[in-house]
Amino acid sequence: MSRKYRRLNGQTPMQVYTKIAFIGILVCIAYAVLSKGEFIRHLTWTGETAGIYPDLFESVRDSANHYPYDWKAIYPPLIYTVLYFFSKLVPGDYVTLRGFADASETPNGLLVGTLFFMIVTVAVCVLAAERLGLKNRGLLELMIVLMFSPAYLFMLERGNVVILALLCLEYYTFNYESDDPVKRELALIALAFATCMKLYPVFFGVLLLRKDKLKEVVRCIVYGLVLFIVPFFAMGGLKEIPHLFENITKISVDTIASTKGFGYGFKVNVGNIWGAITEHLGMNGSGAELVGSILLLAVVVQIVVVVLLAQEKWEKIYSLTMILTLIPSFSWIYNEIYLLIPFVLYFAAHRTMKRSDWGYILLFSLITVPLPYASFFKSLPGYHKVSLSTLTGNVAMLALLMLLCVKSVLTFVQARTSKSESYPQDQMQAIE
Repeated sequence: MSRKYRRLNGQTPMQVYTKIAFIGILVCIAYAVLSKGEFIRHLTWTGETAGIYPDLFESVRDSANHYPYDWKAIYPPLIYTVLYFFSKLVPGDYVTLRGFADASETPNGLLVGTLFFMIVTVAVCVLAAERLGLKNRGLLELMIVLMFSPAYLFMLERGNVVILALLCLEYYTFNYESDDPVKRELALIALAFATCMKLYPVFFGVLLLRKDKLKEVVRCIVYGLVLFIVPFFAMGGLKEIPHLFENITKISVDTIASTKGFGYGFKVNVGNIWGAITEHLGMNGSGAELVGSILLLAVVVQIVVVVLLAQEKWEKIYSLTMILTLIPSFSWIYNEIYLLIPFVLYFAAHRTMKRSDWGYILLFSLITVPLPYASFFKSLPGYHKVSLSTLTGNVAMLALLMLLCVKSVLTFVQARTSKSESYPQDQMQAIE
């Protein structure tokens, strides 16, 4: 064993990952200075935008007049009910289409928006640090690594409320098996909140599908129905339910067809990356679409396999986060922020550095370390080009999912083989 490896072997995987992340962050900062801000276009929205924290204040506008779905809103009403109070904290013109942009640029808008993201970010990091057993310096390092990740930077610039859903989902995954009944119940409510903000977190409910959890499943469903249906009465009534799903369908179709001119950049779903590659190579047609559908099906199959067969909790959680990142047709890079949950669970479960940890740490780093150095497929239409961070993150997510799938299958086959080999011996001993 080399002296360098022995030195690293005395550290935890979390410490090794943090060092790699800090090196990447320092290089990123140096490049930012040398490029005179050019690096920004490889990490944040490069097209036309409106105001500060545009996603947040666009949702505030949608909620201000109690009829968000007339504005083509795509979130369940719970988030608009919460953001309605933001419209009172930040007075502005929420009647016109782009009036929210001016409101966001006022001192009220800047202060309220910044405080919101600061508070939620600190809460997310504190929960993660408690799970990892980190304090003081460790918590600070965790916050720096998170805030410099491509997912967080894009989320912050957009002002997307995905981080609030992350906070709820994080509390749920860390506490749904807690010995404390109060924490377990709050975990169910947190899952309901996350689902009623972003819909896709509903798939995390499969973690409850065990015989001893049936009552909790029922209560979680009740919480979810209440949090989904009741807020509609404040946001246009129950007649808006079909309107919500019409808006979601429309934005999915528009995103696939690229009618808004976004391009392929900063989107991490499987169909987007495959579309960029095929269009770049001039492979458009039914054949390319068929291959894309097969690739999507392969991802779904791998997710199911890992959920059913994986031995470690973090592996199951990771596969579920792939439903939130790789599957939706409008999955922007900020959805990678959900990966904080399985990564924290991994580092919490692996306290001693082993050679096998290097592969995971490398893949984690490719997803979370900022790489604002290049863009690809520049000839393709749309103002967002595929950045290096987007491409490496997507490849790393797919590679890690495939690795976990193969590992789960091999472990399952080995366990079945061992069981079948030991069965005749057990019979002989019983006869004797």
